[in-house]
Parts: sequence; structure tokens; C-alpha cells
Amino acid sequence: MLRRRRDQGGETSSFIGGLILGLIISAPIAAWMSPRSGSETRSEIRQQGVIIRRKTQQAVRKPIEQIQEQIDQLQAKAGQIKGESVEDALREGRSIATRVLGTEPEAPPG
Repeated sequence: MLRRRRDQGGETSSFIGGLILGLIISAPIAAWMSPRSGSETRSEIRQQGVIIRRKTQQAVRKPIEQIQEQIDQLQAKAGQIKGESVEDALREGRSIATRVLGTEPEAPPG
């Protein structure tokens, strides 16, 4: 059991050593083989970011406009059902209170 742990520890350190060696060797090769300079790559990434942002805004704008249209339609229907304003609703409420109570309710202050 103890020998097995030592073997696994040796395998792990060998793997990590190989990984680090591979990174050390491949990084300069990748930079040398790269088709663009760092500033060109950063510029390309920025341009792609702008394009993605625009597409996202366009994709989100349409559903937002559709939702706003539905909200406007629902508000218009609600206005048709119960009158045009809050004042109409208050008058209707007072009228119902008068019928039920048989007296005129007190007007709110102000």
C-alpha cells in the first residue's frame, strides 16, 4: 500500500513536470507561428466584441418592443374596462359605498 502511494506520487510529479516542460517548449513556438502580432490580435478581439454586442442588442430589442406593445395593449384594455383614470375609479367606489351604506362617504382630505 505504501509502495503504491509512492508510485502514484511519482507518476503525478512526472505528469506535472511533463506538463510544465510542454508549456515552456510550446509557448515560444506558438508565438513564433502566430499569424498576427499581439496588438493585431487584441484589435481583432475588440472588433469581434463590438459585433457581438451589436447582435445581442438587436436580438434583445425586438422581444422588449413586443413586450412593451403587449403592456400598452393591456393598459388600454384596463382603461376601457374601469374608466379612463383613477378619479373615475374613486367616483365609482364612492357611488357603490353610497348605495351600500345609504349615506354619502366623507371626501378625502385635500
